[in-house]
Amino acid sequence: SELRYALRGLLRRPALAIVTIAALTIGISANAVMFGAVNQLMLQPPAYIRDPGSVRRIFIQQHLDGKPTGGTTEPYRLFAALRAAPAFSDVAIYSLSFFTMGHEPDAQLVSGAVVTQNFFRTLGVQPAMGRVFLPEEDRPPRGPLVAILSDGFWHRVFAGARDVIGKTVSLDDKPFTIVGVMPAGFTGVERYPMDVWVPMSAVTAEHVGEDWATTPDSYWVQGVARVRPNETVALAERQATTLYRNEIRSWNHSWQDSTGVITLGSLAAGSAPMGLSPEASVAVWLFGVSTIVLIIACANVANLLIVRTIERRREIAVRMALGASRGQLLRQLLVESALLAGIAAVAALVVAQLGAGLVQRVILPRMSWDGSILDGHVLVFTLLIALLCIFLAGLAPAVQAASTSVNENLKASSRQVAGGRGLLRSALLAMQVSLSLILLIGAGLFVRSLRHVTQRHVGIDIDKVVVVTPTHRRDTPEERLGQWYRAAHDRAMSLPGVERVALVGSTIPGRTATGWSITVPGHKAVEFPGGGPYFTQAGSDYFRTMGTRIVRGRGFTPEEERGPSRVMLVNSIVADAYWPGGNAIGQCVKFSDDKACTTVVGVVENMMLFRLVNDDRASIYVPWTHPEFKNATASGMVVRAHANGEQLAPVLLPAMRTVAPLMPFVSVEPYTQIVAPELRPWRLGATMFSIFGILATIIAAVGLYSVMAYWASQRTHEIGVRMALGARAVDVVRLLARHAGRTVGAGLAVGTVVSFGLARGVADLLYDTSPREPGVYVLAAAALALAAVVAIIVPARRVTGVDPATALRSD
Repeated sequence: SELRYALRGLLRRPALAIVTIAALTIGISANAVMFGAVNQLMLQPPAYIRDPGSVRRIFIQQHLDGKPTGGTTEPYRLFAALRAAPAFSDVAIYSLSFFTMGHEPDAQLVSGAVVTQNFFRTLGVQPAMGRVFLPEEDRPPRGPLVAILSDGFWHRVFAGARDVIGKTVSLDDKPFTIVGVMPAGFTGVERYPMDVWVPMSAVTAEHVGEDWATTPDSYWVQGVARVRPNETVALAERQATTLYRNEIRSWNHSWQDSTGVITLGSLAAGSAPMGLSPEASVAVWLFGVSTIVLIIACANVANLLIVRTIERRREIAVRMALGASRGQLLRQLLVESALLAGIAAVAALVVAQLGAGLVQRVILPRMSWDGSILDGHVLVFTLLIALLCIFLAGLAPAVQAASTSVNENLKASSRQVAGGRGLLRSALLAMQVSLSLILLIGAGLFVRSLRHVTQRHVGIDIDKVVVVTPTHRRDTPEERLGQWYRAAHDRAMSLPGVERVALVGSTIPGRTATGWSITVPGHKAVEFPGGGPYFTQAGSDYFRTMGTRIVRGRGFTPEEERGPSRVMLVNSIVADAYWPGGNAIGQCVKFSDDKACTTVVGVVENMMLFRLVNDDRASIYVPWTHPEFKNATASGMVVRAHANGEQLAPVLLPAMRTVAPLMPFVSVEPYTQIVAPELRPWRLGATMFSIFGILATIIAAVGLYSVMAYWASQRTHEIGVRMALGARAVDVVRLLARHAGRTVGAGLAVGTVVSFGLARGVADLLYDTSPREPGVYVLAAAALALAAVVAIIVPARRVTGVDPATALRSD
């Protein structure tokens, strides 16, 4: 009966019900989706791993200039040495990779990993079909060609055939025998889509070299370890750190760094000992933002319900006079709130299902999501949110109604409203304004950061340059490679829209990098932050093609490109390290085991190498015909567009894939796409903060409108008296604005103070932007003030349009 009565009450006031349900739907769905994303990123390990708490990623953490830094990529032999730690039952080594299946123009790029044979045993995963790798299938330097397929690849390429075991798949022009198929949804340690896993010894010799298992100079693999059941992670870290330091000293006797330690991180996608990844950090902040939206929605609903309860106070008084107890009345009002929250929760799940796919594509588009992020945990979370909304939004008006005096309410006129009730509504409204301001300030800070990072010059004209990289086997004859590059160069230059083309070797910024040792006579060796210097072979047109400025001296001449020539360019980091004061031109540099000098003829600006920001790396450049590297081949080609690289890429790709002789696979990527993953945290923050900020502002504006409309209706008689005595419409509007201004002003003041307090927490997510940027705060406050003005206009026009005589007769 109480439920039917509550439903009839909602149908009598459909506008109030729609606004209330819409506000709660927005708050609950936003929280459900963001909790689902954070749950996948932060709390859930990859699928199928047995006892995932015992399986740990191996991080090498160091302190440079008092700040923690480090990573997961090291030489194979270092991770192999960690197997001697008694606290580990297994240490597996792996490296993400790509393989080519087929040939152009029908070639496909296949994602996968090269792994040690104990990889699946370490994770505790069994294949759905077939077997895992055997010890004899992974013995350096070369082993048999076998492969394990992912479930998705098996269905996509082999149509899910049950007799796939024993068949072959061609990867990089080699036949790999299929020995197993993994369960659906398994991706290994990483959460990126996987197609195949192959033993490390099957392919590594061709890509890294015959000494890949023993060389200390090749940083290309990652490690994962399983801690024994009765051992602690802290003990395993201490044992692994000792082995790590001893192993480095065994190949570098002068190594004295005692800051390096092994840290074991969980398998959560967003976790790292040095802190959360940028995308995970933004996701956590967005979960907090969605919580703010929910609080705003609950405050708005509470305000609406308080107004509705005040309007019903005579009805409530009559029911109490007829014998209804305060407990029955409280229960009835809570049932009405529960009905609203229940409808909103169902609607929120529908909205969340639509929004979940968008969030999965936006937050981590390269991540392999195991189904929808709206799993059982999220459903329970949504139910708890709905219950919280019932409590927050419905309890205050219900208690207030149940505690009213029957006699006072029976005698009260519609404009007699207790001051305490108005104070509560004003406090809730001020809270909505302050929280909306926080979100708008966050949106402004991320938008400003995004603008700064996209406008930052990184030594490359990102908007105009396209990278062409062919995939080929290590044993491809140099003559064939040279023929392809010459033909590709000429074909690209013949295309409309192409301004310049240059071949590049060894290092392609954003894609590949090769370090090289140098010595400078009369100077001590310099240890550059981030390693290096990194070495690039380039032609005379390379710097003009990339848009890299030569700040001192000159570039390579065509004669030096045809060589042989012992000349080089260095970037500003190298020049400042060895020759501070700007006298690098004409200096002598020697390469390892090279007795002759190479003369510095120019200094170029610093160019991005691995990352878009905070990536100042030492770099050196030599012409193709330098005597020490004259037999090297190109690693790729950079193409400069007259106007826009993204518009040129669709034209360039088919042209490159038809160049003979055919390469197995050719990739064409504008630099805007290469740097896009790094821009994603700022884009994500700017987009989601803006969306949530706008939603919060709309909800707050609706709340302000409802409060002002009710306040104006309660003072219709007073306003009629004022207008009868000569008050103008502008005076009435000023009265409304003064009443709203106190509430909005209080909310803006509190929001500004809270934003200043939260500024330090968001500072690391911003780029070249102060978290206390005055302009952002002023614009956000102005936007909210404008929304408040709009929310006041409608009730102001309505009350000033009432005939004074009618207003005087109103109750």
